[in-house]
Amino acid sequence: MLTIPAAALAVLVLFGDAPRGQPVRFAVIDRSGWLGDATRRHIIATDVAAFLDTTEGSVLDEPLLAEVAAARDAVEGAAVELIHTLAVESGRLRAPETLHERFAQWWMDHPHLVRQAAPDVSFARFREVHPARPIDGLERLFDEGGVDGYVIVPEDSVGTDELPRYVGRYRDSGLETWYVEIAEGLVARQRRLEEGSGP
Repeated sequence: MLTIPAAALAVLVLFGDAPRGQPVRFAVIDRSGWLGDATRRHIIATDVAAFLDTTEGSVLDEPLLAEVAAARDAVEGAAVELIHTLAVESGRLRAPETLHERFAQWWMDHPHLVRQAAPDVSFARFREVHPARPIDGLERLFDEGGVDGYVIVPEDSVGTDELPRYVGRYRDSGLETWYVEIAEGLVARQRRLEEGSGP
């Protein structure tokens, strides 16, 4: 059974609402083996799509983004996968060559420009800290201010209807509602696949 360290709980109850203009930093404790990662991929894909939709026709005076807009259908999926890998591994490409590599590295290097052009991207409000530490290491992360909370993804949302829950410093950050809505959609899709009724 997953427990919350007592010292971390003491920190969590000291704060009220999330500060405005600051993203809520969270870790993910994924007990399912798939839902946390699927949610992360969905979030990145949604943010990239929102950014490309918003900047279409107005590409921030960045020639690279004009190239991406012209070849979006061929580039977007591969760029999302690479952004996911770079985010989770806190990585960096030494010599990005292909268009999707150059765009993925640009995305990782310029979050402020992404937020400026597309203020509705999720990481303007919520930012996952990678890689998430085990539950027994979160106490130090809270103490150091590295995270504001964490999402616990249960073992079997598909079979039990148990949904992820957020434990954090702030009463009303909106993070749990946002995260659970995405996870619910992915769980429903997985149920349909397992029942053989399609995506």
